[in-house]
Amino acid sequence: MPANIRWHGPLRQQAGAMTLLFGLLLLIGAGILVFSSGRTGVVEQRIANNARQGIEAQDAAEAGLEYARAWLAQSPWKADTPVPTAPAQRTIGGETYDLSLDFSATGTDICVSSRASARSDSALSAMAQACFTQHGLFDASPTTTMPPPMVLGGCFRAAPESSEIYIPEDSGSAVASGEAATAACLPRGGLTPHTWTDRDGNRVIAPAEKGPSTDYGRGRIDDCSGAHCAWNAIFDLSFEEAVQLAKAADHRFSTGIPCGAASAPGIYLIEHSDSIDALDIDGSCPAGGGVDARTIGSPTSPVLLVVPSEAGCPTFSDDISVYGIVYFEQPCASQTWQGARIQGSLIWEGDAVPPAPGSTLIATDYGSGGALNAAFQVVVDASQTPGTWRDWR
Repeated sequence: MPANIRWHGPLRQQAGAMTLLFGLLLLIGAGILVFSSGRTGVVEQRIANNARQGIEAQDAAEAGLEYARAWLAQSPWKADTPVPTAPAQRTIGGETYDLSLDFSATGTDICVSSRASARSDSALSAMAQACFTQHGLFDASPTTTMPPPMVLGGCFRAAPESSEIYIPEDSGSAVASGEAATAACLPRGGLTPHTWTDRDGNRVIAPAEKGPSTDYGRGRIDDCSGAHCAWNAIFDLSFEEAVQLAKAADHRFSTGIPCGAASAPGIYLIEHSDSIDALDIDGSCPAGGGVDARTIGSPTSPVLLVVPSEAGCPTFSDDISVYGIVYFEQPCASQTWQGARIQGSLIWEGDAVPPAPGSTLIATDYGSGGALNAAFQVVVDASQTPGTWRDWR
């Protein structure tokens, strides 16, 4: 065979095919790697977007809670009343979340559930929950309740005559004094204490709810010294702040005191020095539910009537009723309660003449702590209750 002739046999052909096959496999592998890398990038981007959207949704729900807290800091809320509408939240990413709030009364707190839902995708939503306590007229502690039917900074100037006083079976006192819890300071006289049980929870005493006679429990206010001793023992809000709230709301009355439920804040400044009777009460309040045109306050919206020292000691006549509290800023040497009916409490600073014959005083439970502030519609702040998310129901 000539030396310049090369042999192209089967082995050479196989080597070329293997090279082509190997190159093809490399191309396929590279394609798979490129595809996988691109797919992984898309998945990671989606995960990142989902995480960002989840954070934004949760932030929007938390913003709903902040709105609720700010609203509760100045607006009393009670069960079965409307809840506020929170404004929509727009995020940095351009998504808009609609907020839905739900309130529920839990003990002395108000628990809020805030749901944020994206407008572009209803499935994108988040929930945040917290409980808040409303601060205002009374201390927000769960142990804070209504005062006894009669409270004095000093003592009675005489023994009470024939009147009726009703207190719950578990109540400790019918009367309390900043001077002494003794018969000499707080004589029983002709007062007849009875128990009563609000079986239907409507805060309206019915004949069937009246119980047997009971002890005339006397209590003492600790550290009752200085001006507004009795006030400071009962209320958390200062006397000056309460008066200012009433003035700001134009709740100042020399006559024409509104009948029925009080509007917020539930504080009326009484600037009337003479006898207060049915002619001094204004408005149209149909009879029913324990209220009529001669009634100040209502079972669900009691009122605090503040009689400042400038008004002296006006008398409340026997043809009217009050749901709430009547407070006299100065000691009263004359009789101030001439047969009127009160479901709540009478408070006098210093000594006082006891209620006149025929008066009816009924201890009434308007709630405790923050719920008591909501009942009287006097709220000046709200705080989140620590740790309530742990026991959310």
